[in-house]
Amino acid sequence: MPLSPYKLEFSEPTAMKLAYVIATPEVRSPLMPGVRGVFADNLQFLKDLGYEAVEVAMRDPDDPDAAEVAADFERVGLPAAMIGSAPSELQDGIMLCHPDESVRDAGAARLRALVDMAARLDALGVNIGRFRGTRTPGDLWETSTGWMEDALKAGGDYAAKNGVKIFIEPYNRYETNFVNTVGQGADYVREVDHPGIALMIDTCWMNSEDASLPGAVFGAGALIEYVHIADSNRCYPGAGHIHFGDIIRALRLVGYEGYLTVQIDQKPSFKMVAEKSINYMNAFL
Repeated sequence: MPLSPYKLEFSEPTAMKLAYVIATPEVRSPLMPGVRGVFADNLQFLKDLGYEAVEVAMRDPDDPDAAEVAADFERVGLPAAMIGSAPSELQDGIMLCHPDESVRDAGAARLRALVDMAARLDALGVNIGRFRGTRTPGDLWETSTGWMEDALKAGGDYAAKNGVKIFIEPYNRYETNFVNTVGQGADYVREVDHPGIALMIDTCWMNSEDASLPGAVFGAGALIEYVHIADSNRCYPGAGHIHFGDIIRALRLVGYEGYLTVQIDQKPSFKMVAEKSINYMNAFL
């Protein structure tokens, strides 16, 4: 049987590692593209499959249903790569930037709790996509821009004090009007130049917002510190039209050596798409 052309091209070892997003037990929103079910069992399945870490989609670390998460990690022996913040917006409707001050205050408090959990699990930090909210057009545009920037800086300050970072995820234009493209994310991170604020990318959102996926990687370069992997339809890699070989090639060339974390819809089933994802991505690693 002939070797895959990808195996021929990507024959040099890489430090990039595969991770997978799973939700903690208190996350119940069906909109979250992460695995639900028995948390420890999901961890063990992913470890046995060959994943090297997981991203934890967590709603509230103080919820009693999340009390065993840290112990489950210790028992299974699989590292936590990142804490995902999306369930706080999806399930509780709280975010960092919002016209209602009580919503903003709840978002700031939740971010601190998630940062604490990231530090406890020795994860890289907390990623912030839809959880950041969006700026208010019209008369409140400048004011809401201030809310957004102040919230991210306060979160970055708290993260830095705890030895982790908050990761800004360029997100689609339909859910936020603050940092949609990778270029905008890179510009923001360069401008704030903050030890607690970093840039991550998501291939699904790049597909909708960036003119060229490898071009976006080259433009951001060494600023990229974390990567979400999903195909153009938020399904497992290989189920859409994204050319992952081009993206991995670009990441190699800019020196990226971090996690490639699969964040996808669990269709048709978790175990099937987790296996398809790792088999497909291993062709490039």
